[in-house]
Amino acid sequence: MVGLMLSVFCLGLDRSILATAIPKITTEFESLNDIAWYGSAYLISTCCFQLMFGKLYATFPLKTIFLCALGLFEVGSIFCAAAPNSVTLIIGRAIAGIGCAGVLCGGVVIITVSLPLHKRPKYAGIFSAASGVAQILAPTLGGIFTDRATWRWCFWINLPLGAVTAAVVLFLVKMPGQPTAEEEQTDGQLSRLRSFFSKLDVMGTVLLMPCMVCLNLALQWGGTTLPWSDWRVILSLIMFGVTFILWSYVQYSRGDQATLPVRIMKQRSVASGTWFSFSHGALRSLIIYYIPIWFQVVKDTNAEQSGINFLAASIAMVASVILTGQLTSRIGYYVPQMLCSTAIVSISLGLIYRYNLDTTPAYWAGTLVMFGFGSGMGQQQPVTACQTVLKGRDVPLGTSTVLLAQTLGGAVFLAVGQNVFQSRLVEQLSQKVPNIDPTTVLEHGASGLEAAVTTQYGDASALAILGAYNDAIQRCFLICVILSCLTIFGGLTMEWVSVKKPETDRQGPTPQQEQTGEQPKTNTNEAKSEKNHAGR
Repeated sequence: MVGLMLSVFCLGLDRSILATAIPKITTEFESLNDIAWYGSAYLISTCCFQLMFGKLYATFPLKTIFLCALGLFEVGSIFCAAAPNSVTLIIGRAIAGIGCAGVLCGGVVIITVSLPLHKRPKYAGIFSAASGVAQILAPTLGGIFTDRATWRWCFWINLPLGAVTAAVVLFLVKMPGQPTAEEEQTDGQLSRLRSFFSKLDVMGTVLLMPCMVCLNLALQWGGTTLPWSDWRVILSLIMFGVTFILWSYVQYSRGDQATLPVRIMKQRSVASGTWFSFSHGALRSLIIYYIPIWFQVVKDTNAEQSGINFLAASIAMVASVILTGQLTSRIGYYVPQMLCSTAIVSISLGLIYRYNLDTTPAYWAGTLVMFGFGSGMGQQQPVTACQTVLKGRDVPLGTSTVLLAQTLGGAVFLAVGQNVFQSRLVEQLSQKVPNIDPTTVLEHGASGLEAAVTTQYGDASALAILGAYNDAIQRCFLICVILSCLTIFGGLTMEWVSVKKPETDRQGPTPQQEQTGEQPKTNTNEAKSEKNHAGR
């Protein structure tokens, strides 16, 4: 658990540490138009390789794949830290996202194969809490690095943490059911290599990457950089449709050899969890990226202070994840937590939508605490559902599907949010300050905007510009409200299956059974129940 917590701690830092640094990055690189890509490049590559890593974990030694994924994550961090321009930073984020897909999925799968079902929610809560703790520290660390040194330390910090993580996982994590030396020798390296490529859905991954990129380009360009009628936007949408149809056909035709077998998606709990994770992941990404921008532009805070302010949501989220994991293990069911999460998050986002220039600290702190607590309640439940209803090698496939939906939601709606934000900002600037070219404001970036426009245009124009920014960010918050309400369908259609096991099943094998390899006897009624559930 220590090794897994260290690994997810790195991911938690990398996912949210950039939020408070983005305004400074956009100012340094003059790249306000690239805000969506700093997050989307990371999330798109995570999406495209999430299913492949699920297949790898279902087929090959877990620890080997896990350490390779961690290595990719570190390489991507080096690219980001040394980036001389915005394009290189985006490429580095894409490489790190590939590693993130493997580390995140691997951590969940290792918990699944190492622990009995009734203990998984508790430890999965601890696993998620490690990410939450990192998210608590990340905005503050990002602000400190950005204001007192350089934003590049947001990525350099991953190198020592990754080295410690690799050492702990390599020497301390012992996986059950690993191939013995005799079995590995019998298989032979050549046959293992052939098996490796035959079991991977390479074509599916090759089609999924341009599919996601074309969708992101169309959503980012349409209505802002280019009109929706422009041939490049239309071509991007057509390419998205063609590659998506081809990818779907590959998944259907390959059957169980596909990275996303159709029968997995037909499972009711997996489908419900996928919908919930998609909507929830989308709104979380928008909040994580646009709340710091709101603080630094509308409230004129620095990066460090915006990170400290966001602690209100992060601390509540961590506490909620831990408490919810304990509650799920105790009562056995995870659906009530999903429904409560929808209600609390929807109300809190409705209140966040009312943020304006006069919002008091008590108001924004209270709403962020409410949002963090509600978000933490629903964060882990779809994964717990997959671990409960699926068996054997289907567990990593179902888990990777749910995690794919979570990251896909973030990737798609960061582009949607960027489109809505930028088009609304240009519209508002044209109405409120018609004498100022909106391009001038956009090119400045978000960091230090109030001081710059006050000096150049005066107090009255500066106030109008800040009002335009607030109105544009509010539109992103409105998208979050809609997405949160849509998560209710995932909770209502989820199966009510208990994670608890009878006491006879909870008892492990006796010493004699461990020596002989005999499996402990299970409760007859439980066996019948599982057989009937499998039939359903």
